[in-house]
Amino acid sequence: MVKESKKKIYRTENKFDTYMTKDAFCSFISDELISKDGLKENYKFQNFKVFFGLFMIANVIYSHYHFIPYPQDYYILIACIIFYYISTYIYQWFEKVKEGDIFILYDDKKANKTFGFGASQELYQRFVVLRIYNMPNKALLVERKIDSADYLDVKGYIVQPKMRSLINELLQEANKK
Repeated sequence: MVKESKKKIYRTENKFDTYMTKDAFCSFISDELISKDGLKENYKFQNFKVFFGLFMIANVIYSHYHFIPYPQDYYILIACIIFYYISTYIYQWFEKVKEGDIFILYDDKKANKTFGFGASQELYQRFVVLRIYNMPNKALLVERKIDSADYLDVKGYIVQPKMRSLINELLQEANKK
């Protein structure tokens, strides 16, 4: 017996909410890129953030549960606090500068390159800017400003064929460069 897979539905609950529409577009694009032949998701950014986050948590746990009594551990606590603030700054810098608006990294086996797909949207604006970057230097390859109303129907569902053709256009344009 062959089991039929259900077609996933991408919908925003409120198509006038900029964060919800951007999130629906990002989810759809991520799933489409992963399902394409020759494209594989790259977890480099997520791995760095998890490793660095665990390192920060280990620092906090050590600062609370070390075995030296309070008056003698003054310098250890100062070092842990300084380390925590510096590591928090590095983590935020990584998210803002290095990662930026990239929501998925993927490896194109045919072109033997790594690309980053990004999206940004201004608050209370219906336009979404989609970008494809060449990684690791984050060189912008393709940028397209789309009207979210063109890719959402009246009930807030993503018009999948139209969005798929846009993704294919962007990928073809990125592979040419």
